[in-house]
Amino acid sequence: MFSGTGGFGVKDMPSEHSKIMTKKCVECHYWSAKSKESKDSPIKGGHTFRVDDKICLKCHDNIQEELTEWNAKIIPLANELKDMLEKYPNKNSKAYISARKNYGLAMSDPGMNVQAIHNPAYAVALLQAGISALRADSTWK
Repeated sequence: MFSGTGGFGVKDMPSEHSKIMTKKCVECHYWSAKSKESKDSPIKGGHTFRVDDKICLKCHDNIQEELTEWNAKIIPLANELKDMLEKYPNKNSKAYISARKNYGLAMSDPGMNVQAIHNPAYAVALLQAGISALRADSTWK
């Protein structure tokens, strides 16, 4: 999702974060702590999936408000596409397979209580493309 690639029927849409965050994932997903070996030991760190939203405040004034807005756009589309996929008559059609792939990609990126935290605009595009593909497929009609 961060790189904005891999979806069906959607142009590549790299996350805005990927353009400004020079350290990429490590920018947010890195922890550090003093070693317990001695108080003079260097700081040790590594990868983590936990993110302190204070890092978001470097660029975002009100991250919680933005998260709520993103969820308000993404969740209804995700619910609509999920419902369509469940009811779709031809599970072997290209439209179904493509829409399912887009749904899976968009929903594979939860974080901080929002879907698609790493690239919400791409998630919206993926879900909309999936819905459009199923509506356009002749087996749906």
